[in-house]
Amino acid sequence: LSEVYREVAPSIAQFGRLLGRAFEAQTMIAACNTIVTFTGMKLLGIPGTLILSIVVFMCSFIPVAGVFISTTPIAITALLMEGGGPKTLVGVIAMVTFAHILEAYVLNPRIYGHHMKMNTLAVLVILIIAEHSVGVWGLVVAIPLATYVWRYLVLGEDDEPAPRPRASAATGAPPAAPPPDPAPAPAVPSFGAPAVPTFGQQPASVSATERR
Repeated sequence: LSEVYREVAPSIAQFGRLLGRAFEAQTMIAACNTIVTFTGMKLLGIPGTLILSIVVFMCSFIPVAGVFISTTPIAITALLMEGGGPKTLVGVIAMVTFAHILEAYVLNPRIYGHHMKMNTLAVLVILIIAEHSVGVWGLVVAIPLATYVWRYLVLGEDDEPAPRPRASAATGAPPAAPPPDPAPAPAVPSFGAPAVPTFGQQPASVSATERR
């Protein structure tokens, strides 16, 4: 089991990080979609825009069905409010259609492409293929799965961050590199100076006759 864990755990961790990035991207898309819808409701004069905007934000995490779930209370409010009616309902439908087109063809490719480090056109093609072939769940996992297969299984990239040096406990800064070893001092030439003999010893050049 330990060998299986060592083989499988890195792949699961990488795919989990990709899902986290996808969730961050979807959160930004939901925020942009909520801002567009909030602005449209304000222009149409629909009351309760704060509560309806919260519903829009929460439903933005539900693929396909979230658009219909969030649009229903807005449409009912447009019909029942004072001064509302079919014209206001048509305005709501036009606003939701514009927000959906903006999300599908502008926000999704750009934001997903930035977070997942993929080409914008590739993200758009993957989302369209996943929506028509797999359905709702394809929109949820298509981008993380395609990124994982292409970057880590085909190209063999590694997403592990490089180790950072530990910070010093006192200053909080990374430890400084040790100073380089000092260069050795250059040798000083003697220029023919005679060697000084050691006391108790005679120079080697003294002959045997002189020693007598």
